[in-house]
Amino acid sequence: MLLSTLGGASGLRVIAVACVGGLKPVLLQHQRLQRVSRQPGMATQAATSTIKAPADGNFYKYGLKPVLGEGIMEATLKRLGAVEIKDMDKSNFVKPKSVMYDLDGKRRRWDMISSHSSVGVIIYHTELDALIVVRQFRPPAYASAMMLAEEAGEPAPPLSVGFTYELCAGIIDKKKSLAQIAAEEVKEECGFKVAPEKLQWVTQYVSAVGTGGSRHDMYYAEVDESMRVGKGGGLE
Repeated sequence: MLLSTLGGASGLRVIAVACVGGLKPVLLQHQRLQRVSRQPGMATQAATSTIKAPADGNFYKYGLKPVLGEGIMEATLKRLGAVEIKDMDKSNFVKPKSVMYDLDGKRRRWDMISSHSSVGVIIYHTELDALIVVRQFRPPAYASAMMLAEEAGEPAPPLSVGFTYELCAGIIDKKKSLAQIAAEEVKEECGFKVAPEKLQWVTQYVSAVGTGGSRHDMYYAEVDESMRVGKGGGLE
């Protein structure tokens, strides 16, 4: 089971591993917190009541396991606080645009979000016989769930619904080769040092075709514990 990948963006990272065929599932460490700023006088929707375990107490479904030991998700959730949603003023990462085009002699408009292209890495751990994926808190994923709950007149959902399973990935925002950027992401997010020339390019595709259309290049890498140089988890 391969899970979708999103390039760039910060968030609480845990790292997970997905099963593929007969591969044994594992879950790696990784935490990074996206801080939410609050302007003076702006109302904040509290989400303190959502820092709870799932009803069945199982954060590691689908056969996943936390490499850092049990309790990592609980500890990660405690780092999160109030969440609010506001209109965007400006951003270094995304820019709203309108695309004007002609169709059947009529002028049409399509709204989009311009963002960086990105790279992703399918990481196979040869000793664990598993694929490593990142589990991280994505503010947009939680915000969408929060808005749906508000529209339905329901309380804010658990913060755990904002966690996604993704392949190791990052945005292309440096003047380096794609392989170099991908290798840096593997080290930053997963703690393994992989030489750029050891990465195998897999394919390129277009992501978020309805709203973004940015390019995403996918690579493949194999790692083992001898290549570990850190815990990973991204930047604090």
